[in-house]
This record gives sequence, structure tokens and C-alpha cells, in this order.
Amino acid sequence: MGVAPPPELDYALRRRARTYRRARVAVLGLVVGWFFLPYEVKAWIPAWLVFILAVALEAEFFAGPWIRERRRQSGSGDRGPQPRDLADLGGEEWRDVHPVEVEGERRLVPIEWLTGEEDANERLTEYLERPESPFVEGERAPAPTATRHPYRRYVLEALAALAVVAAIVFYAARPHGWSAVSSTNQARAEAVFSHEAAKIAGHRAQVRCDTSGKYVGFTQDADGLAFVGGNRAYLTPGICDTLYQLAFKHRVQSFSRTGRAIAVLGHESQHLRGVGNEGLANCYGFQSGVQIGVDLGLSRGTAHAMMREQLATNPQDSSDPRYLVPAGCSDGGQYDLHPAATGFP
Repeated sequence: MGVAPPPELDYALRRRARTYRRARVAVLGLVVGWFFLPYEVKAWIPAWLVFILAVALEAEFFAGPWIRERRRQSGSGDRGPQPRDLADLGGEEWRDVHPVEVEGERRLVPIEWLTGEEDANERLTEYLERPESPFVEGERAPAPTATRHPYRRYVLEALAALAVVAAIVFYAARPHGWSAVSSTNQARAEAVFSHEAAKIAGHRAQVRCDTSGKYVGFTQDADGLAFVGGNRAYLTPGICDTLYQLAFKHRVQSFSRTGRAIAVLGHESQHLRGVGNEGLANCYGFQSGVQIGVDLGLSRGTAHAMMREQLATNPQDSSDPRYLVPAGCSDGGQYDLHPAATGFP
């Protein structure tokens, strides 16, 4: 059997452990939250940065008190409890305490209540009966229990927290989405997207996936960008990955997400065709998106359904009124690209 730590030290350590336990939960929350950040934001926040934060937290928990104690010992200042610690305990009288046995339980009492001319037992009784005493109504300083490794639980908690964070960070650091696509397949996919854009624009077109975030992405609040009447367009890596999964893996990540990606490619292709109005580019983009979907591997019925959904949700999806489709964007309407055909888009 080993010797238990002094009760005042054990109390402080347990209080410190509770605080750092909450901090570990917060770090885990940051790690999980990292996965839900937009692609462009994650590209600027490396996953290992959160792991470094977790390591620093554990280092502070174990080494912080020792470093501060060494600094106090090397200086000429007060090496006793700090004012904030005394305030937490109840005041200046708690600077010096003494353990006493009361009804078989070990309790801490300020030493000033055990000295003086009066009988010590009477002063102890007077102290314990004070309304402001922190040990009335059954609240007592926990009696120490002998243990062979008094701090082993805290070490195990720290190691477990680091292991969980390390596992999540390891998974997060692996390539995902468009980053997981080989450079060869990325080039093949961009060639396919460029071909679809050129068919709509009526001239040579080049579609690039902007992994740098220079043209599109979270900071620009845009999924795509094209120069009106030009020959170059940019898509976010997320849009590119969704289109790649459809065209090369024959995988629909989700109905709405795939429909959105097709609509973005159609919208930017209409800009390359010379359409400058954003709402009209959406209207034409939804219609041309049907053929894009078919070319990338969808059935015509599924492609129609996806573009109908994009048209129906256009008012909710368009935070900027410029992107609302005009009134004539309907079957047989002014902006129907195929007025002779039934069904719209």
C-alpha cells in the first residue's frame, strides 16, 4: 500500500482534473466540428493543429503546477497559496490549515481556530457550528484513501483523450473528397466538365477545379465562377468531387447534392455562352442541366427530376435576389429553350 496524497493536495488535484476534463471535451468537440467545416476552410486549418492543442493541454495539466512552483521557489515572492486559491477556500484564514479527527472522519480546520487561550476542543466545536462553515450539513473534506498509484487515473484519462484525438486526426489527415482523387483522374474529370461546358457555350471552354480558393469557395461565397462570354470557368472542389463521383464512379452522393452540382456547371456554362444575368443563367442552366446529367450517367427521368427540384427550390436557395429565375422561366414561357417540347425544365 502506498501513501495517499495530503487531503488539501488531493482536493486541489481533483478540482483541477475536473476543469481539464471539460477542456478535453471541448478539444474533442473542435476535432469533430472540423469535419463539418467547408472544404476551403479545412484547407486552411490543418488537422494536426488540433492534436498539438490537445498535447499542449495535457502538458499544462501535468507540468504546469511543477513549473509554477519552481518559479516561485526561484523568486523572492510569497510561496504560499495565491489570493485566488484562498478566496476559493473561504478567505485568508485558510492560509494555514490542520487536519483533525471528528467523529472518525478527517477534516481540515484553519489553524487559527485551534490556537489561543481557550480550550482547543471548544474552539473547534465553535468553528464547526458556524453557519458559514463549509463543512456543516454533512459536507466534509474527503478522507484520503491509501492507493498505490494516486495519480494513475489522471494519467490514463490524459492518454485516452490523446488517443481519441490522434485517431480522429489521423483519419482527418487522410485525403478526402476531391483531394483523394489522383491528379490523373482530376485532369480527366476537368476534361469531361470542359467538354460539357463547351457544348453549351458554343466554343472552346476550360473548366478548372479551384483548390486554392482564389476564385470560388467559402471566402467568395460561390460554388462557381465564369467569365461572361469567355472560355474559362471555375468550380469548387466539392462540386467537382460530386460530378466526378457521378461521371467516373457512377455514384450519386445524394439526390439534391448531385442536382446542385449539375446545376452549377450548367449555370457557369451559360455565362460562358454570353448570358450575363444571374437569374437567367440559372433558368437556362437548369434546362441544360438535364443533358449534362444524362451525359454524366443519369437516366433522363432522373436528370429531369433533379433539375425540377433545383427550379422548385430556387427561391429558398437564392439569398441574393439576382439569382431568382425570371417569371418567363416556365414550360412554354419566354425563356423556355425548347418551347415545342413538353415538360420543363
